[in-house]
Formats: sequence, C-alpha cells, structure tokens
Amino acid sequence: MKRLAALGLVAPATAQAHAGDHSHTGFLHLVGAADHLALIALVVASLAGTAALLWTRR
Repeated sequence: MKRLAALGLVAPATAQAHAGDHSHTGFLHLVGAADHLALIALVVASLAGTAALLWTRR
C-alpha cells in the first residue's frame, strides 16, 4: 500500500509534463505523447497491482 501511495505522489507531476490546451486534441494525442502514455501505464499498473493484491487475499 505504501508503494501505491508513492505512485500517487508521482502521478500529478507526470500529468503536468507539458502545458497546453488539450480540449481540442484527439485520441491519437493521448496515446502518442510519451507523458500521456506514462500516466496511462501508471494507472494500469496501479489497478493491476491492486486487483492482484485483492485477489491473493481471498
């Protein structure tokens, strides 16, 4: 759980990797920009880790 908390502290810095208006960007920008991919990977890893932790506690 401490690792998940540490990742939560890093996520806001990753999300603000580049400034700018994203209201008119499309899906390709979200999956094509490295900083967006890093944040998506962080969320997926966090969810997978939480699911694995909950699954093994059964």
